[in-house]
Amino acid sequence: MTLPIWSLSGGQHELGLLVGVAIGFGFGFVLERAGFGRAQKLSAQFDGYDMTVFKVMFTAVVTAMLGTIVLGGLGVLDYRALVEHAASETFLWPMILGGLALGAGFVVSGYCPGTSYVAAASGKVDGMVTVLGVVAGQLAYAGLEHRGWLARFHASGAHGRLFLYDLLHLPARAGAPMVGLAVTAMALGCFIGAEKLESLLAGRAPAPASPGGRAGRLVFGGMTAFAAVALAAAALPIDSGVRPVAPGRLGAEALARRVLERPWATRVIDVRPAADCAARRVPGAECVALDQLAALGLADESGARDLVLVGEGDLDAVPPAASAYPGHVLALEGGWKAWESYALTPPAPLAPGAAPSELEQYQLRVGLASALAGMKAAPLPPAASAAAPGPRKGGGGGGCSG
Repeated sequence: MTLPIWSLSGGQHELGLLVGVAIGFGFGFVLERAGFGRAQKLSAQFDGYDMTVFKVMFTAVVTAMLGTIVLGGLGVLDYRALVEHAASETFLWPMILGGLALGAGFVVSGYCPGTSYVAAASGKVDGMVTVLGVVAGQLAYAGLEHRGWLARFHASGAHGRLFLYDLLHLPARAGAPMVGLAVTAMALGCFIGAEKLESLLAGRAPAPASPGGRAGRLVFGGMTAFAAVALAAAALPIDSGVRPVAPGRLGAEALARRVLERPWATRVIDVRPAADCAARRVPGAECVALDQLAALGLADESGARDLVLVGEGDLDAVPPAASAYPGHVLALEGGWKAWESYALTPPAPLAPGAAPSELEQYQLRVGLASALAGMKAAPLPPAASAAAPGPRKGGGGGGCSG
């Protein structure tokens, strides 16, 4: 039996929030005790004389990776289920630029987003300023990411969820352990190199900085008061504000093109009864009944992919559980019946002399039906001829001619 990765984000969402808060406090405490609440400690890795951050973070990555591989080998954990619920999709260009921007911010401020909160909570004024900058940047980007060229860039380089062992064409069962061993070996080599670099550049280390003083105590007190107010507010009932709205419409032809050409950019959920969906469904669709949609935690998804809902017929409104999805929510126009009629049923053969536009549409339908349902394509109609062929000439050819 595999661990229910989604349980704390679905029906037990409140418990999941409490578990997340508890883990966050523990993680923050460990980071602060390791010295990650000081900008001098963090930025020292870029100067090479203190590689503690590099070694601690790489150790955490390798430990989590090896733990995941062991649990997967024991049959307790499903890699792909974990990725679907805990990891983001791959958007190549935005991630490259975002990584460069994050690195530049790390060098300038001395903190990454996570450690800036640790510094602020421990009374560091520069950590609090960094937190304000992180929040301001997030709010600004959230308000602009769906507009104009930024929206196009935000979705560029989409490759879905990738696994390293898939990219390396390794065997499905042995791929993860093989990659794990390679990454572990790389980590050991990097640790040895980091130690040697520290010994070479140890003379560059500055004198220890003095504590924050009165300003630091004021920041710590303010953060404590803020945390107390947040905990009190968590007990108040909140109206989610989700209201039934009419979904956008997506035709069967448009959905078929997406399934064939860009499957990673669309998430299809079939809300018909489980037995009907299991029998026949849109390729790649998830079978999730309407009363089970809440368990998916759609409100917590990134919203990078368009969400397409498939019902038996037209859906008049977006289900409440899907209304909070941060991305576009669409419904298949005409529902499953329209999909079955368009994509799974080969078109009738055209009459001789059909127009080029009719031939183009016919070939598209035939190709879709063949690709999605494995049905043999009907032959194309004969081309129109301007004149009837003349009588066949006889004789004179030798050999077998009459």
